[in-house]
Amino acid sequence: MKLSNSLTLLLGTAAMLAMYGCGSDNREGNLDQQSATFQASAACISCHATNKISPVTGALIVEEWKKSAHNTKSGAACTDCHTNSGHPNGGSIVAAVQDTQCATCHTTTRLGSPHFANYTTSLAAQFVSQSDAAGVQCRQCHNPHDTTSLIQYNRDWAESGHGNVTYVPGNASASSVNSHYPWTTSSRDACSKCHTTTGYKKFTNGGVTVLNGVVTAGGPIMSNDKKNETIMCSACHTNYSWTRRAIGAQTLEYTYNAVVITLPDAKDSNLCLVCHSGRGNGQSARSSRFAGHHAPTGADLFAEFTHLGYEFAGLSYAKPVFFKHDTIGLTDGSGPCVSCHMKATNSHTFEAVTKDATGVITAIKSQAVCNTCHGTSMTAATLVEESAGYQQAGTILKAYLANTITNYKNAAITYSAGMPNNEYGAFQNSQLPTEDPGGYVHNRFYVKRLLFDSIDALDNNTLDGTITINATTYPKAAVWFGASATATGAVTVTRP
Repeated sequence: MKLSNSLTLLLGTAAMLAMYGCGSDNREGNLDQQSATFQASAACISCHATNKISPVTGALIVEEWKKSAHNTKSGAACTDCHTNSGHPNGGSIVAAVQDTQCATCHTTTRLGSPHFANYTTSLAAQFVSQSDAAGVQCRQCHNPHDTTSLIQYNRDWAESGHGNVTYVPGNASASSVNSHYPWTTSSRDACSKCHTTTGYKKFTNGGVTVLNGVVTAGGPIMSNDKKNETIMCSACHTNYSWTRRAIGAQTLEYTYNAVVITLPDAKDSNLCLVCHSGRGNGQSARSSRFAGHHAPTGADLFAEFTHLGYEFAGLSYAKPVFFKHDTIGLTDGSGPCVSCHMKATNSHTFEAVTKDATGVITAIKSQAVCNTCHGTSMTAATLVEESAGYQQAGTILKAYLANTITNYKNAAITYSAGMPNNEYGAFQNSQLPTEDPGGYVHNRFYVKRLLFDSIDALDNNTLDGTITINATTYPKAAVWFGASATATGAVTVTRP
């Protein structure tokens, strides 16, 4: 009978832990504040309530723990993680807790596949790397004492492109960028620089270099590791204090006029530029794909260094004297990317604007940053109009390439390795609105000139500085290029 009662009590305790977890992000009803774990920690608290400071957050450890689910949901007492070895009577207490300690309660079953996916049978990316910082990965993203303090950041990140693990078997397009391809195979070794945390850290730590799509030193990056990764917290942060890694100004993996490109020091935004500065430019080896690759937002921003698009000979692409987007946030150490994409609530979605269900911009998250130079003139409505003009300009250019708007050859122009330079350049530039849909903000005059010149080259095979637009069919593009908002029919506009 005693054995039966003991077994029942043990099973009941295990069921309680399974129901409430150990400091997990569940939203079930709270247990009493003076829970068993609080009582079990009383002896520790009596001595350490005011003298134990977290070396990471700088806060009192006891106060952090009191607010956490480890306390409020009867998750874990001090001694559940910090193994008591006789302390305080001549013994010691374990301070550094390994991930195996967390896994006592936070099992692979409870946390689910994003944390511990199958290493061999699926492309689905996961939150935990098999090769990065073994033993301390939990604490790279979670504060072990106050498990609630970072949870909103964790949730926002998981919904962002950096943390999305969506995997649709057999459909790469429907899968997230992290699960799109097997990024860790030898055939995609250079890709893992930006598509895995392990590769990103190896590159930014100076352990490997990449030039023109080839790992040139220190490689291979991933050595055929089996599992796709997200871009995790440890890529940008040193620990759960959110201290950002200092990596310095970025030297890119492509050249201009045969000289390797080094961007200006963008402070914390250097972390973004590693992967958002493109993989090539208008001088790179010809390709049927966009030379700048996907989301080359930083390359647009710093176009005076990268020369991202195809720049037509004899024309100027110098930035206007009033262009200051590339200097935003330098005085406070944030840099332009962080200042515009991460200064508002829900910073780790990395979204600079909010949109409605149809994708229309409804608000600018970093409105205060815009107001510094633009006053009150830069509104969500302004961005909607600019975006529409940019996209319509791209549509016009693609129509010239397809000859649905008659080009100078009166024939469709498609990619071939031997096509004339200006035709190839127009083909490359036509992909800008798709690959950097925010180009009209990042570097408006640069992308506007690239699109204008591409249309100018195709309409009559002469760069004469004028193009004709049907303002009835393409009203947004006509206004974007300088026509009157009331114009209709054929209008002639000049180079911006």
